[in-house]
Amino acid sequence: MSTDERRRWCLFTSAGDKNAVRLWLAGDATRGWDLVAAYYGDNDDEFVQIRKLCSYAFRSKGGKFQNLKKLLTEHPAFFELYSHVWVCDDDIQMSCSQINEAFEITEKLGFWVAQPADLPEGRNSHWITCSAGPSWDYRIVNFVEVRMPIFRRDKLTEFLAVYDGSLVGAGIECWFANLFKADEFGRFAIIDRVRVINPPIQLKGGSEIDRLQDLPTRIATHLETAKKYGFSEHVPFKVFAYCKLAPARDLLSIFELPMRELTPIDSAWLEAVRRSGGWVAVLLVKSTLIIKACLQTVRRSGWRQAIWFLRCGMVIRRQRQAVNDL
Repeated sequence: MSTDERRRWCLFTSAGDKNAVRLWLAGDATRGWDLVAAYYGDNDDEFVQIRKLCSYAFRSKGGKFQNLKKLLTEHPAFFELYSHVWVCDDDIQMSCSQINEAFEITEKLGFWVAQPADLPEGRNSHWITCSAGPSWDYRIVNFVEVRMPIFRRDKLTEFLAVYDGSLVGAGIECWFANLFKADEFGRFAIIDRVRVINPPIQLKGGSEIDRLQDLPTRIATHLETAKKYGFSEHVPFKVFAYCKLAPARDLLSIFELPMRELTPIDSAWLEAVRRSGGWVAVLLVKSTLIIKACLQTVRRSGWRQAIWFLRCGMVIRRQRQAVNDL
């Protein structure tokens, strides 16, 4: 790829013959990420199609972290232009817009490792990754599962520098959780605003990872690797905080507008009152704008968001007043 063609995010996957790559690329949403795939199947025609769909594709047997390690060994600077890299299973059911949003939230909030939440209709291995419901946008946690972690690029590079390729599944998440001290720094997150489906293994005709390495071998290798590198074999799940995203800044800005920046009022008499500088006019105009913004929030997101909007706005108002009083 030329540097002009690259986007700032990258989704990497190891893709087989029953992948969801076409689903990720479907729709009219503008894609903010490059797709890179290691094809581990044996169908030449499918590989040709994957190469057409991807920014970059190559053939390689192995798990996704093993193939990722191989890619960086051969091309050490491959991910340097990306801010975040999503290392994702090839069968996760999600849309292009969901992928965009997960990347955006991860980047905006400064998480080191994050993942979307799992919907209950899919296959779920851990309660902590399951959706906490529509009341929350994200949770600060100490665990992100190996199926679909989104890494800040420098953290992925740091992990791959110590990852030796021995683990192909379970245990990898314990390794990077210990390496990045997930219990201490609060930089791991489950993004409940983006909810995806991990389909049952029956849809793929069985588990791909079991074909690569059976479960007893994976468990034994995990225990040996944990002992060798000195990281915990298990991560006791913790949720440190349940969080909401603040309302859009353009709505909140009405709490800070001075009179001269208020939007024009159509009514001639109300405009005349506003220009008079009276405190009643200030209260009336600003209250009208706040009510309008609340109604917009209710219409788009419901009453919970509208209440959250008011709370955020009042906090901004109090902070601004405190600064003025200094």
